[in-house]
Amino acid sequence: MKTQLSTFRSTLFIWIGLFCFYPIDLQSQDFWNARWLSLSQSDLPDYAVVHARNEFNITSVPGDLTIDLSAVIRYKLYVNGEYLGQGPANNDLEHYSFDTYDIAPFLKEGNNVIGLTVFSLGEMNPVRYHDLGLRFILKSQDDKMGESLNTGTGNWKLWIDKSYEATFRDKDFEVLGYFAMGGGEQIKGEEYPWGWNQVGFAADKWHSPKVLDRGVPYGHTHSYGHAEISLNPREIPMMNEEKESKPIIRKTSGNWEVDNLQKWNSGEKLIFAPNSETIILLDQKYLTKGHTHFTFSGGEGSQVEVAYAETLFYEDNTQGNRNEIEGKKFIGQTDRYLLDGGENKEYSQLLPRTWRYIQVKVKTGAKELHWDNYIAHKFIYPFQEAGNFKTPFTLHDEIWDVGWRTALLCADETYMDCPYYEQLQYIGDTRVQALISLYAAGDDRLMKNALRQFAHSITDEGIAQSRYPSNLRQMIPPYSLFWINMMHDYYMHREDPEFIKSYIPQIASILFWFENKLEDDYILGSMPWWSYTDVAGWEMSSPPGFKEGGSVVMTLQFLYAIQEAIPLFQEFGKDMFADHFSDLSTKIKSNIRENAWDQNRQLFADKTSKETFSQHANIFAILTNTVDKSAQSDLFDRIISEEELAQANIYFRFYLTRAAQQSGNGDYFINNLNTWEDMLAEGLTTFAEHEKETRSDCHAWSASPNFEFIHTVCGIQPAEKYFQKVLISPNPGDLNQFEGKMPHPKGAISVRYDFENRTAQINLPDGLDGEFIWKGKSYSIEPGTQHITW
Repeated sequence: MKTQLSTFRSTLFIWIGLFCFYPIDLQSQDFWNARWLSLSQSDLPDYAVVHARNEFNITSVPGDLTIDLSAVIRYKLYVNGEYLGQGPANNDLEHYSFDTYDIAPFLKEGNNVIGLTVFSLGEMNPVRYHDLGLRFILKSQDDKMGESLNTGTGNWKLWIDKSYEATFRDKDFEVLGYFAMGGGEQIKGEEYPWGWNQVGFAADKWHSPKVLDRGVPYGHTHSYGHAEISLNPREIPMMNEEKESKPIIRKTSGNWEVDNLQKWNSGEKLIFAPNSETIILLDQKYLTKGHTHFTFSGGEGSQVEVAYAETLFYEDNTQGNRNEIEGKKFIGQTDRYLLDGGENKEYSQLLPRTWRYIQVKVKTGAKELHWDNYIAHKFIYPFQEAGNFKTPFTLHDEIWDVGWRTALLCADETYMDCPYYEQLQYIGDTRVQALISLYAAGDDRLMKNALRQFAHSITDEGIAQSRYPSNLRQMIPPYSLFWINMMHDYYMHREDPEFIKSYIPQIASILFWFENKLEDDYILGSMPWWSYTDVAGWEMSSPPGFKEGGSVVMTLQFLYAIQEAIPLFQEFGKDMFADHFSDLSTKIKSNIRENAWDQNRQLFADKTSKETFSQHANIFAILTNTVDKSAQSDLFDRIISEEELAQANIYFRFYLTRAAQQSGNGDYFINNLNTWEDMLAEGLTTFAEHEKETRSDCHAWSASPNFEFIHTVCGIQPAEKYFQKVLISPNPGDLNQFEGKMPHPKGAISVRYDFENRTAQINLPDGLDGEFIWKGKSYSIEPGTQHITW
């Protein structure tokens, strides 16, 4: 079969080149009138933190003064000592982002200073950041100010801040499980250049920068030196950095003044006696993510260690109830501050931290120490809650609130699997997160950003990396298939044809990669890399047959992606692709029916040898209509009733619910919330990676109820492409009364149900109509408010 397909595939790839394109407007992309700045490689340490300042004079404050700014790997921007923001938005070097600020509101007549803290932490860089060595670039959009402000021409001076060091994970603290966030940070106060970002700071001993290449846009025609960094405007908004609430003190030990608790609660400074040691456990009461700021006075020679944790652990490293602290130990990422005795010195982090619990260890020297102030600021994507789900039961409110917090903490400049351990954008997690963003927030910008980034990650072999941006390549081939499903989700929910059309080549590339792995029986052969599927008990959480070949689970997932790719090919006139994959779909389905169906078990097996069975194979059999629609409901009943089947974990529960909905068993979701109810009972304030023995206490894929409540229970979903029409088909389960709302590009869709009295109130925005279906009967619905009685 492979030989027969080779000529046809070659022809198709020619068609890809002829009829598909990338969405890059090269005519609008100009070279920058600014250059990248750094220091000579011999001067820069691998773990490098550099301050840059440019002091300039203006005779009058302009109405606006807009600058564009980027740095590798990160910057923090100050104007006249005031913090403005940090970035750039995380991306790879070929599509690197720059940020735009209007700095005019922070200027004054006379001397002003732009200050930047730029850092690149070498081996301690989090895996999410691509690195080419520390550098930064800034330009003014006002050409008249370019001579004064632009890097390469302005009065820029640099200082290597050697007060910063890494607190290495293996030496200074322990984190349980895979950790992709580098180490903590140590700051020596006596070596820090306090006041460096203020006007008048004496920078005469600061260094002149090394001037590198001009900034260039994506698609430039020549590449010299370091021009492999291609600059693109930021595609997403700046992050939410609003002030976070103050934690409470849960426990103290050592030399603790009795009145310090009252002082902490009232915002007064805390006093620590000379030559004393104190340990303070702070409890935020819920998980959060951002930057903390500690201000100290005096206490020369004192050392303060600040550690951050999602939860506390028993001696056997289990967590138990997250609200309980007795008999537990603290394990977490640690920062260390070595104090110089100055007044009102503020210490913070370069990179954000995630915490519910903060442990502060204070060890003073020969002088009294004052802890003057503590504040924290969030660092999360600025999602605004626009959807809702309301019932008479507090359980549903609690699940919604905890799910929403989970979704918020798993997103900043990209989606991320978890905020504490990795902060990596995985395709598998991201599909669920993106749908939550659409249904609970109505915000598609981060979804579109993720689709674009995963397309950029596609390697020469034709599939996407499983997580991206990432400086360590990881391949999970089934995740590339979910990227296709995610593109289909976008197609159904947003009218953005040019964006979708531009990625037809990547969709075809992934499908051809999998097609090339098919054996003569139209079942996938041996698969390279890691075939992660999320199930307990399987080798590497991968389905039977992934190594040696013959995996029915993965073949059906391939079929699922094919079926959702076909309407995209048809939409954009790629009939050759559509016909080819429609034919392939038919052959795969026929062979799976013939070879993988076990007549005795009345189930699809994981392999044609029919040795093992799982929910997963049968979930995909339903989603692909490999089992006839008339038999899908009975098959779903067997999926959820036969306990010996390999079970879907919390991540794959999303696909179990899709199978329930498609088979006419949509009530299953709302009647089976035990997983989330149990996590609430364990004191979790975000939903965990796994139901039991979890690593992460906050994992994006576990927030799926915030999608399901609106999509499945309220029944709000697109009836056709671009969400041009709505289908409302509720699955109330045992609920009698509830209501919900979903943001739509044309306005809010809201529903209110009273099943006891057999009525529904539906409100559609102007320009949107559709269909309401209940108990097999269809009702037309129009813009505005309407009441339906059955």
